[in-house]
Amino acid sequence: MHFVLPYIEQIPYIPAHYDVLVAQVICAIFFVVGLYFLARVASWFCNQHLARLTAKIHSRQCFEALQTHHFFTAFAVVLAALVAVNLYSVFISDQIAWLSKVMGKTTGLFVMVSFAWLTIAFLNTINHLYGRNPNVPVKGLVQALKIVVFLVTILFALSLLLGHKPMYIITGLSALAAVFSLIFKDVILGFVASIQLTTNKMIKIGDWITVDSAGADGNIVDISLLCVRVQNFDMTIVSVPNYDLVSKPFKNWSGMYAARARRVQRSILIDVDTIKFLDKSMLARLKKIELLKEYLDQKEKEITDFNAQHNLQESVLNGRHLTNVGTFRKYAELYLKSRPYVVSDDPAFTLMVRQLKQEAQGLPLEIYCFLNTTAWTQYEGYQSDIFDHLFSVLPEFGLYAYQQPSGQNIARGLAALK
Repeated sequence: MHFVLPYIEQIPYIPAHYDVLVAQVICAIFFVVGLYFLARVASWFCNQHLARLTAKIHSRQCFEALQTHHFFTAFAVVLAALVAVNLYSVFISDQIAWLSKVMGKTTGLFVMVSFAWLTIAFLNTINHLYGRNPNVPVKGLVQALKIVVFLVTILFALSLLLGHKPMYIITGLSALAAVFSLIFKDVILGFVASIQLTTNKMIKIGDWITVDSAGADGNIVDISLLCVRVQNFDMTIVSVPNYDLVSKPFKNWSGMYAARARRVQRSILIDVDTIKFLDKSMLARLKKIELLKEYLDQKEKEITDFNAQHNLQESVLNGRHLTNVGTFRKYAELYLKSRPYVVSDDPAFTLMVRQLKQEAQGLPLEIYCFLNTTAWTQYEGYQSDIFDHLFSVLPEFGLYAYQQPSGQNIARGLAALK
């Protein structure tokens, strides 16, 4: 201010007791205008030269992300703010207390806002580059950090305007903690859940998840601070709150894609009335099946030797005998192993055909195996081929699948009684 004051004192139309005030106002105007032009020049320099340097050092994608979110402009404004802090005492003096106080607080706010803008621009750039990264979904974390930056900026701005330390402001706001916790309950829960989901790698963009409570069954397309957006296979979009994914069970199918195999677990209900021992004619017929020939020869010799060793008479009530359902179970297992799309040579993937607990509809014979594909259409095609074949060969073993009587069955039964 002192370099302007001598010129103001020489102006005859300004009263002497206003010389300092006028000089201070003019210096404040020069300070603001100079700061504006300094920010503009710094912005031009950073966007032209610093941006080119960044483009050469980093990838093109990183450079475009920085430009899209005005990182270089924010950096230039921060440089201007640092210059303003150092030149403040040159333009503004303490002789006009109220004006010095206003300019001091304004400069302080400008510095805080500029640093907050730079931080937000940096976080937006990180979100632009990695927000949709399937392995590390950082969008929710970035949103949480932006909220923290926003709250910290407001806290320091209030501290500057009120002239009190930040801890004093925090102590005063603690009385409103219960109100804030009630108003921002969903935000708080979503923030904590988002951190848990991200750090524990429970989900990522592109995962197929099933959330029964929310009616979600599809691929994750977006992970934000409060919710996860799922595109169902019928192309509808479902928003699932982050907290629900932490507090309620859901199924993530990413392990299936990582293993590159998908499980088949379906049962055939066998009519119990058709289960019986194999007679000689059926045994001879089944031996003609290439998959069963070696197995039946081995089992027949094993059973014959056992019965002879224990001097057991040939009777259905004495000794060991083959059954049609047991033979079919072995045939189904050998058939699965013979299919090229069934994983049968890896002990990590179970392959078995087993009996489950008998039900009112019959004896469940469960097919449990893994197919070496995760493509939905291929998987369904292979699974259908398996059960098409197994249902078709049931009569060869003297077995029938249970089926509830239909109207046509009842009509035929009534016709037979006439």
